Amino acid sequence: MDEREMLEKIADSAQDLPVPKHLQPDQVRRQLKGRQNKTGNHYRTIAAAACLCLCFGAGLFVSQNGVRMMPSNQMQNGGSSHTEDQKDRISDTKEQDADDSKAVRMQQKVSAKKLGKMYTLASDYGAVYDVLKETSAWQMKQEKDAMTEGAASDDADHANNSYNDKSAWSSPRSELQKDRSDSSQTADKEDFSTTNLQVEGIDESDVVKTDGNFIYVVQENQIQTLDVRSSVPYAAGTIRPDMDEDTDQICEMYVADKLLTVIVQTEKTSLQQKEGEQKTADVRYIDAKPVTKIITYDLSDPKNPVLKDTAVQDGWYQTSRKAGARLYLFTEQSMEISDDMLRENAVSEDGLKQWLPSVNGSVVHSDCIYLQKGGSHGLLMAAIDLADHSRILDTKLLINQYTNLYVSNTSVYLYLNDYVNGASRTRIARFALEADGTIRAVAAKTVKGNITDTFAIHEKGGYLLVLTSVTSADPWENRVYVLDENMQAAGKLTGLAKGEQIYAARFAGDIGYFVTYRNTDPLFTVDFSDPKNPQIIGELKVTGFSEYLHFWSDDKLLGIGYETNPDSGETVGIKLSMFDISDPLKVKEEAKLVLQGVDDCEGMNDYKSVLVSEKKNLIAFTTKTYAEKYLEDYRVFSYKDGKFISRIERTLVNGTWADRKYWRSVYVGDMLYLVSEKKMIAFAMRDDWKEVGKLVYGWIEQGKKQPAFAECE
Repeated sequence: MDEREMLEKIADSAQDLPVPKHLQPDQVRRQLKGRQNKTGNHYRTIAAAACLCLCFGAGLFVSQNGVRMMPSNQMQNGGSSHTEDQKDRISDTKEQDADDSKAVRMQQKVSAKKLGKMYTLASDYGAVYDVLKETSAWQMKQEKDAMTEGAASDDADHANNSYNDKSAWSSPRSELQKDRSDSSQTADKEDFSTTNLQVEGIDESDVVKTDGNFIYVVQENQIQTLDVRSSVPYAAGTIRPDMDEDTDQICEMYVADKLLTVIVQTEKTSLQQKEGEQKTADVRYIDAKPVTKIITYDLSDPKNPVLKDTAVQDGWYQTSRKAGARLYLFTEQSMEISDDMLRENAVSEDGLKQWLPSVNGSVVHSDCIYLQKGGSHGLLMAAIDLADHSRILDTKLLINQYTNLYVSNTSVYLYLNDYVNGASRTRIARFALEADGTIRAVAAKTVKGNITDTFAIHEKGGYLLVLTSVTSADPWENRVYVLDENMQAAGKLTGLAKGEQIYAARFAGDIGYFVTYRNTDPLFTVDFSDPKNPQIIGELKVTGFSEYLHFWSDDKLLGIGYETNPDSGETVGIKLSMFDISDPLKVKEEAKLVLQGVDDCEGMNDYKSVLVSEKKNLIAFTTKTYAEKYLEDYRVFSYKDGKFISRIERTLVNGTWADRKYWRSVYVGDMLYLVSEKKMIAFAMRDDWKEVGKLVYGWIEQGKKQPAFAECE
């Protein structure tokens, strides 16, 4: 029996037995891999222990220092020596319940080999190669057929393949949406705003961050540090990460716990020789692989940051999440196999790096790769411990089509909007985020309809709440699904708001709110207190529709969207709505304000660009108007006595679309700062929201003095 057969038997047996953590298949593989370059005796000791575990079931306990026998009945009873009769008599005691739950948790930590019809664990590198080669051949055939008269009929032959439908590649309007309340609530002890978060307690990267003393701003190849501790802010310095190429640029960053974590997009350029070509011909080509770098600085002295650690992960940066000192990084890249890449060379030790991604220089192991039929895209997930020299805790590579993701405190959910035989559906896979950093595959589920906005997916109390729109039905309908931790359907509602589509949603406690639209805006209220029996308990119809919902307080819900003509459906401007949700059974639109002639609001497309805080009584965002000239305006409102009150209206861009910029609103104390990559504008909230000055810090020519804060007269 060779090593792989032995490991596969261990994995199979682990499905039915409570296995100690260090005897789980993934852990055994890692121990074997980590000792291949050490003494052969130690390698064989661990392998023998694994075999004994297989032979004697759960009758062994393998410690880090050796192997010892334990009676099988003790292992099955959580270490107890009770007989079956005694076990029956004490089965209701707390001690036994604790033992049983521990065994269940141990068993649940084993990764699934198959996640429904979505993913299958690779048996080896050859299996990965075969899937990619098959997809590559199919894609090449499609391209060839498109150039012939028979292209149309050939396309019809593949209509049933989900990866043939281009709509399966489309993502929702906004990649990510928020989950709960305003971000400033996470900083109650300190008077400054934080980045709007999708899930409370899970930090997200952004282009502007503040720690209450300094504001950090992403520029193309540096971080600008602004000192805002006094009434006269100034540019305190810049942080310039090492760049491999002139084209490298900073994507986003984190600032927390005196650490600055910078995400840099770079490329690894090399000169390669075509496989199969005669070496005497010296036929070569330039290869450029996308690489994402995580660079961490110690901010104990913000004016003199110290480089701490660097981690490197192949692929284009997609997104990331941070929980304490643990960073979850998601990168993506094309995984196509070229015609001249031979299988035997590709799966060799030297050949793997030519087509598989690496993390910190190590190629992702085959037992961490999940395959999807027709997949040609690679999504690489890594758990990184920033506190321990950027140590890689675990990785998973998903070979798939373009996939959206939602990250909670306990899980990563990957979901794909799909069409099969003209019917819309969504495939969802759950990966558990374990306390030790393991990313564990759990299960997958296919539901009817598409998730039209990531904000319509939410985890609560071990259940996943999903809202879908079935736009392939006639008429359209909407659905509510409740899935348990194993992705099994616990409850659902169907046939909602026929002829309409979900545009926005928000969840709080046991209540969910979602907006559909046709010519009016129904705001539905869903009660999830009984997950197995969700109920629609309220419906409010108003004109227009909300694209973005945000909890203003426990009994108020803010909506930002469009006002429309109820007869024609024509858009007439941007609309702010304040809904009274004090009684979920009788939700009311307490107030509304329409910005006539305004075409777009940045907050509806990028939730990080809107700042909402009941604490400071402010709602801040930028709007866009596409008239003879492109207009970009900064608008700030307060809410008082049932009315929206305009506090700031300032034109930022009056020109062309090419003049547009990113803007972020942050507050520190009673100062509100509007920040872009080149300048900052300051407003005094206590002084009637007066603009008090601006600081220009971007792209100063060498030798010229950095301009000072220009106070307004």
